[in-house]
Amino acid sequence: MSGTIKLDDIAIFLAVASSGSMTKVADRHDLPKSSVSRIIRRLEEQFGVRLFERSTRHLRLTEDGRHLVEQTRPLVDRLQETIEQSVTHADSLQGVLRISAPYEFGLMRLGEVVTDLLGSHPGLEINLDLSSRTPDPRAEDYDIVFRVQAGDLPDSDQVARRVYAFQRGLFAAPALLNRLGNPANLSELTAMPCLGSPDEPVWSLIDQENQLHEFQPFCRLRTLNAAMRLQGIVAGLGVGMISLNYCREALKRGDIVPILENWSCLPARVYALLPARRLMPQKVMVFLDALEMKLAKPLAEVRPVSPR
Repeated sequence: MSGTIKLDDIAIFLAVASSGSMTKVADRHDLPKSSVSRIIRRLEEQFGVRLFERSTRHLRLTEDGRHLVEQTRPLVDRLQETIEQSVTHADSLQGVLRISAPYEFGLMRLGEVVTDLLGSHPGLEINLDLSSRTPDPRAEDYDIVFRVQAGDLPDSDQVARRVYAFQRGLFAAPALLNRLGNPANLSELTAMPCLGSPDEPVWSLIDQENQLHEFQPFCRLRTLNAAMRLQGIVAGLGVGMISLNYCREALKRGDIVPILENWSCLPARVYALLPARRLMPQKVMVFLDALEMKLAKPLAEVRPVSPR
């Protein structure tokens, strides 16, 4: 190893390793792409190894590059957290907070928290990515990744904080019920077409005696996007399991109606996935605390339209 290794160079290397793009890192840090490329080359010369395999379209870590990420990321994260804890106060948040969330949850629940914090903390920036993808904050450059999960998280090693649980119900369009009949029991429901999520192949329902029943619905459409599922329910394509809060406007209009109302669905849980850190940055703590206060206030209740 030759020369003095700069901490800023390591931070740039880790950012490139997370994003897989020198261009994205250059834009994020307001640097010329040539400067980022020069930093990577300098590190490769200092360590005497090749850190990335490069092609015209792809940038991939070498084995030595992956080893360097594993060795340096915890140290850089801990140093960054220590600095933030020492210079940042709850009334003066600084820096960029990077968040990923499902589209529907972000739209319905995060907007007010984001605008309130940005209005209260001029030094804070928030990058909010709303999509159906669930990135791993341990491998990608996110401070918080929100994930909606029916049941417990499959990865017990993931650092997570449960922030919310929402009740769901079964809904169908009146036209579908007129055509196929309104199911009176689970057996009749299993014979009907459904719309579901690919990460929930089995539906869990609780009957009037508080007994749990599981079945695999026949889904003509599977998508993580709740808006698309709701559109399919309204169109009469099948029965859907969806949050009452999300479909409240369709309920008010009578576009859809609840079915099997004496049965209940297992709630869906929202987790905040975090990088593997011992100290939580102040900006993350403030955001999650503000979100917790926001989630404590229920959305306006909706009176469903009775089936026709």
